[in-house]
Amino acid sequence: MKTFLSSAALFLSAVLLTGCAVSAAHDERPPLLAARDFGMDTLKTGPRHPKQGQWYPYDMFAHCGIKFATFGGRLWQLDQIHTNSRSQVAGERKAGNNVAGYMALQRPDGASFQAAGLPPMDFVPAKDKPPLCA
Repeated sequence: MKTFLSSAALFLSAVLLTGCAVSAAHDERPPLLAARDFGMDTLKTGPRHPKQGQWYPYDMFAHCGIKFATFGGRLWQLDQIHTNSRSQVAGERKAGNNVAGYMALQRPDGASFQAAGLPPMDFVPAKDKPPLCA
């Protein structure tokens, strides 16, 4: 009986460890988008009429924090930060007040921003004008 319990425990441990290995490998999937550098002389803000689901290079001004963005001819307001998810952009965040990343229209009333070293962020159409910051 002792041998059976030991074998069962060993089998269960192997199954659990295999599950963890598969899960860890899934979390380590390669990023889909390449890291970008922010450049004031080549500022990227996406097209006036973006296609839904398409990622466009986007330079986010973050001097006062990331709260508003202009994309696709509209003003958007930050709705949610997905702190439990990783960005699809490779690399680490570069120091500075501004962030080079990607913006995509996910649905007519929703857009997403992703950048290296930051969690994914969702935006909704803004109801108010952004406040001036100092």
